[in-house]
Formats: sequence, C-alpha cells, structure tokens
Amino acid sequence: MPVLDYKVNFGFLPAKYQTLIRTAKFLQKFISSENSPCRPTLFISDARQQLRGIFMQFGENIQTACQLRNAVYRKIFDS
Repeated sequence: MPVLDYKVNFGFLPAKYQTLIRTAKFLQKFISSENSPCRPTLFISDARQQLRGIFMQFGENIQTACQLRNAVYRKIFDS
C-alpha cells in the first residue's frame, strides 16, 4: 500500500494541508490576542490578509480554521 493511501485510509492529511490549517489557527489566535506586542496594526492587517488568502483557496464561505479543516477533509476524503 503506498504511503499516501495509508495516510488517507487512517485519516491523516497530507503535510501541506496540515500546515495550512495550523497556520490558520495560529493567525486567528494572533489576531484575537490581547497581548500588546501583537497589537500593532501593521502586523494585524498582514495576518488578516494572509488568513483571508488561505481561506479563499477553499471557498468564499470559509471564515474559521475549523471550517477550513472541514473543507480540507471533504476535498481529500470525498473525492
């Protein structure tokens, strides 16, 4: 059994999708952080833009990392 089939059969996502989901989770936490070093407007706007770019890869209705994870699972396992 090829490695990819093994991962899919046991519910593991390919690394590129895991990285996107983890990045989205990090950016969401960063944006909502009350920590003062994280609050500069420049960083927050860049984080929002990057997060939007990740979400748009999977559809216009994706707005959270959880929705992103669900969309990725549908893409990988329903096809």
